Amino acid sequence: MSKTPEQLELAENQIKDIQLDYNYRIADFSIGELLKKFVKKGEEPNFEDESISGLFVPTYQRDFIWLETMQSRFIESIFMGVPIQPLFAFELDEDGNLELLDGVQRLSSIKSFADNELILVGLDELYALNGFTFNDLGTARKRKFLNTQLKLYIINENTDEGIRADIFRRVNEGGKRLEPAEIRKGKFIGNVLYDFILNMSNTNEFNSLFSSTKETDKLRGEKEELVSRFFALSNNYQDFVHSVKGFMDDYIIEANKTFDNESAILFQSELFNTLSFVQKNFPSGFKKSTAAKSIPRVRFEAIAVGTNLALRQNPDLTISNVDWLESNEFKKWTTSDAANSKNKVVGRIEFVRDCLLGITDPNSLNYDN
Repeated sequence: MSKTPEQLELAENQIKDIQLDYNYRIADFSIGELLKKFVKKGEEPNFEDESISGLFVPTYQRDFIWLETMQSRFIESIFMGVPIQPLFAFELDEDGNLELLDGVQRLSSIKSFADNELILVGLDELYALNGFTFNDLGTARKRKFLNTQLKLYIINENTDEGIRADIFRRVNEGGKRLEPAEIRKGKFIGNVLYDFILNMSNTNEFNSLFSSTKETDKLRGEKEELVSRFFALSNNYQDFVHSVKGFMDDYIIEANKTFDNESAILFQSELFNTLSFVQKNFPSGFKKSTAAKSIPRVRFEAIAVGTNLALRQNPDLTISNVDWLESNEFKKWTTSDAANSKNKVVGRIEFVRDCLLGITDPNSLNYDN
């Protein structure tokens, strides 16, 4: 169906208006120039030349997680002359300091190689370079590597934080490179509630019960994913529909509107009380067994949120055992085949709550012999 002139005019006007917000310029930098500017996450700038502006990694960016093989193959691509995806940065101030929106893995890999921290491994095309560090290269090859040009899209400093976060989200949601929790770090720049969630995920109280088989889970947002689910479901689980990502994003946006110091005290108290109760009464914590290395998200939701709801009803709650964890009913509620079903989300949370409060009699449940 063809569009009316009015529809075409509206669409054209929207495009023009939005384009005005995304002001940017494209700059070409040599690898050597970028390395002089680049400051890794958590590091303090130490520029020998005071005229050099910095290229910083913001707090919402994911940590450096590429394995040595991934780093090596990226370096191999540079040597081969493969076109490299442009980097994205936000102009911070009039001095030209930049905040890296996209490209931390690539630039960190380059820096690790240039600093002789990376030994090239797993190369197929340039296999003769396996075992090489930067210093093992000839002088001319080093110079050519450092002179390799990379494109940098620089977003104008007058672009507001909302648009900056939107660019980060759009750049990183195009593929499956980021976990939802990682995208939230960029999407919710300046969101007080999400900053609080990040802080809670790094507390000793939470880390004492967190477990993962993959070191990268800790780096890629699994901890804040679980904490986000705890608060969102504890306060709004009845409104869950089917999308965990959309549900939590909506909750964080709405709850942030009224989140204040009093809210922070209450939220922290409930999280810590829940963690303390689980640590005291659940032999395996949130895991399936003491030997397990990771925590299934659906199991965490059931135990953490169900416990919190039970403690809300009875802050002095005491129990003798949690044998019902071995029941067929609990296993049914915490299978992952329907993790996004509202029936399962509500069912597993309330099952744990009712078992803890004695509303459900463990003896009435079914157990495998």
